[in-house]
Amino acid sequence: MKIEELVKHNLSRLNDTDLIVWRYIYAHLEECCYISIYDLADACHVSRTTVMRFAKKLGFDGFSDLKAVLKMEYAKPHDKPTQTIAEATTALCQAIGEEIAKQDFERVNRLMHRARRVFVFASGLVQRNIANELTRLFLQMNQYLYTIYGPDEFRITMENATPEDLFVIISLSGESDRVVDFAKTLHAKGVPLISMTRLQSNSLARLSTENLYVTPRALPVASKRPYESTLAFFLMVEIWFVSYTQFLAEQDGDSEDT
Repeated sequence: MKIEELVKHNLSRLNDTDLIVWRYIYAHLEECCYISIYDLADACHVSRTTVMRFAKKLGFDGFSDLKAVLKMEYAKPHDKPTQTIAEATTALCQAIGEEIAKQDFERVNRLMHRARRVFVFASGLVQRNIANELTRLFLQMNQYLYTIYGPDEFRITMENATPEDLFVIISLSGESDRVVDFAKTLHAKGVPLISMTRLQSNSLARLSTENLYVTPRALPVASKRPYESTLAFFLMVEIWFVSYTQFLAEQDGDSEDT
């Protein structure tokens, strides 16, 4: 979802001060691809906290994430250094990894560790591949994840689900009717839910106990048709796994100390 669409989607949450920030950004799109939060706050005659709050109301973790999306949408090609496709792809992978590594996995790790059972539901074929990788990795830590393959299986599982269980739902948009319906059912029963979606405001994320966000990027392929890489989702799964191994090691260390 583009910045303009995010603003329209969250318009009811924005106050007059937020709209001052947005109007400045909209009037200076290219400039704001590289502006600092301090300069933007000065230009709008608001506080840095106001700018940060505006970014979070749009669904971003912070202003730097908002600015990264601005760059992808509005930075002119000549503003970027010339790179080969291989160099651009390598830089893209690094940027994605650094962005994901900034997320705090502490709360999702605690949910995973406390859960009696963990169920994973993927909303499509690509998401199912991500779910399979998640299941494969966590199995190495003796953490078994039960994959749910369809709506009928989900409903059967829900009959016996309790707040001691945990669900992970992987969805690109977080807006499909089926996914939102599942999330509402879990929310009503008080069953913890971790969502994994694109970095955008979405219904699934709002219904979830915890959220993991990724920002898929377009790869510089030599084609008229853009290709959006799903690498961010797979990196998210791997970084979460590494974080969880560290979390378990710290838990074991605390147990030995006591």
